[in-house]
Amino acid sequence: MFPTPMQYGQRYSMLVTYSLIAANVAVYLVLVAGGGPFYTVLAQTGSLFFAGAYWQVFTAMFVHFDIFHIGFNMIALYYFGRLNEISYSRGEYLAIYFGSGLLGNALSLFLLPSFVETGGASGAIFGLIGSYAARNHSAVNIALALVYAGFIFVESSGPGVNIYAHLFGIAGGFLLGLLFTRLRPPE
Repeated sequence: MFPTPMQYGQRYSMLVTYSLIAANVAVYLVLVAGGGPFYTVLAQTGSLFFAGAYWQVFTAMFVHFDIFHIGFNMIALYYFGRLNEISYSRGEYLAIYFGSGLLGNALSLFLLPSFVETGGASGAIFGLIGSYAARNHSAVNIALALVYAGFIFVESSGPGVNIYAHLFGIAGGFLLGLLFTRLRPPE
């Protein structure tokens, strides 16, 4: 259903994906050890962001609230990260990942109540899903990516989940994927 590196005739490294997974796990371990004060500093809260904690729009992409949160996100990052490392250069992949995550977090600041604490890599991961659909834009691939995104969206809905980061993340990833795909010379 989804392409493998062999279908592209490429050997590839998963350096970026493994590095992002390692960074997320490292931050999670720091948060578990440090507790509430660390979450307050690193998770995104509108009231703190607008009071000057501007780093939160970035650091919140690495904040996970429990083992299931990080577990599901890292499985999705591994899967869609692998597909993006096949399809894009390292720079493009990082631009998609961080661009989508930042866009989702930044826009959600204006849509969520200012006291809501949010975090997670899912906005950036949704960006990887969107960019995969943009690069491999057959009807079947787009449908499969959207079904998977819909599953993640439903599974991760509930209190404290930043659905706006998901929505803007997938849109940002799709647009960046289209841009990078169109900028690439014909093969």
